[in-house]
Amino acid sequence: MLMICYDITDDARREDVAALLSGYGPRVQLSVFECEVPGADGARELRAALRQRIDPLVDQVRIYPMTQATFSERYLLGARTVEERADYWIVR
Repeated sequence: MLMICYDITDDARREDVAALLSGYGPRVQLSVFECEVPGADGARELRAALRQRIDPLVDQVRIYPMTQATFSERYLLGARTVEERADYWIVR
């Protein structure tokens, strides 16, 4: 488990990072994802993919590793959830 949060200045880069992370787990805050990554190799691949998507001079990504034990001990205060944007096409 990894908690990944970011501060990315460019809309396109930010959307690219969010799309990548959404494949690993849920968005729990606007710029925070709880990701399940398959092992150390998976974590290295994810870090490499993130490096390719950001501008290291102006953006920042923080990755916090968690064990199942520490993850299950997390505290949630408040009931607000983040609604994912659902893109869709209406075809007639």
